[in-house]
Amino acid sequence: MSRFSRFVSLAWAGVLLLPSTAAAQDGQPQDEPPTTGIYWRNRPSIQLGPHVRLDLRLKLAYDWRRLDRDIADDSRDWRYRRAGINGAIGEDITFDIERDLNRSGRWRDVYLNWGRFRQLEVTAGRFKVPFGYEELGSIADVDFAFRTLASTTIPPARDEGVMAHGRFLRRGVTYQIGVFNGDGDNGRLQEEQFSVRGDVKNVGPSFAARATATPLRAWAPTLGSFRVGLAYGVVNMPEGLNSLRGETVHGTGDYFEPVYTKGKRSRMGVELLYAPGPIGLTAEWMRAREERSNQGLGDADLSDLLTTGWYGAATWLVTGENKQNFNNPRRPMFDGGFGAIEVGARYEILRFESDEKNGPAFRNPRAEHILGNSDKVWTLGVNWFLNRWVRLTANAIREEFEDAPRAPRPGTTRYWSGLARAQLVF
Repeated sequence: MSRFSRFVSLAWAGVLLLPSTAAAQDGQPQDEPPTTGIYWRNRPSIQLGPHVRLDLRLKLAYDWRRLDRDIADDSRDWRYRRAGINGAIGEDITFDIERDLNRSGRWRDVYLNWGRFRQLEVTAGRFKVPFGYEELGSIADVDFAFRTLASTTIPPARDEGVMAHGRFLRRGVTYQIGVFNGDGDNGRLQEEQFSVRGDVKNVGPSFAARATATPLRAWAPTLGSFRVGLAYGVVNMPEGLNSLRGETVHGTGDYFEPVYTKGKRSRMGVELLYAPGPIGLTAEWMRAREERSNQGLGDADLSDLLTTGWYGAATWLVTGENKQNFNNPRRPMFDGGFGAIEVGARYEILRFESDEKNGPAFRNPRAEHILGNSDKVWTLGVNWFLNRWVRLTANAIREEFEDAPRAPRPGTTRYWSGLARAQLVF
């Protein structure tokens, strides 16, 4: 066992034994001004006088996967290993720094947020572009083992930029508007770039905006948790094999290869959320439209490439906790109970096609009418929250591809896989 594995085992055991009501280790009353010292605020926290707080963060998840032999061999590995620091400087400035814990890892979040007024806050640095409800949430809080294919393909994810955001009417209305350097990690160019004139260009800058509201809260209190959201984004893409691509759930292959694009990439998204008591209902629809200017014979414009995804998910906290803002079992393990149990089901589709549907369809990346392909996925899951820090997850996943020749094994369109995950987050 490596040193890192031994450290994780000890950390895991320690967190399992922590009661969910842990307070500051020195017993300092919570209503007194904080003084310099080390505390436990559901995670290690360092207080530097009354104005500076540093919270240490850790995210670990280990997977055991059993795959259909037509997809790949079974495997077990770290899904993610991340550490970070977030905290506050005075009353107006908060910050977040997070990085992968491996040699090839990336900086995830590095940003400052100015929050003097709840109606207008400003965030600057590297953070998530405001598009996609599921993508904007923490990877540790997703109801299933993986985000949906639409959420990992269409939203930009993280990028460097500046964003204004705020909330009104006790969070009844929220908004986010930002300008960013490029098109995020998901939209990052993966192919060698070229241009007939030799002026190779990069992606960006880009623009994104998102707004949410609880439109029924004033008329029906029982529907107060129903929230609707709209999002839009746009960026200019250089010439090349730069389109979005379709990747299988486990990332073992592509079922839609990139095609030649040039011009504007625009995104639209709609999200619906409702959490009555222990039930959680979530749905999202999103589409990316990519121009293919001058990509046909004789520099002819080709029809736009459309990438469309949607999903619907339902979860139920069997042990009775409220789904909205759930973060801790009512009866944690080793503190008078056995934790919380949640079951859920999700159906999703991600499809690629050209806007032009007339005439014969081809798989050629310069075809006017591109032969479409989609991945339809069912996911059934169980989550066991031992306490606020430790979660065990089991998922059964069924994928079905539309175009048999572009399935992981050509000719076979349906695949089953299973996954078990142990997760530690504080």
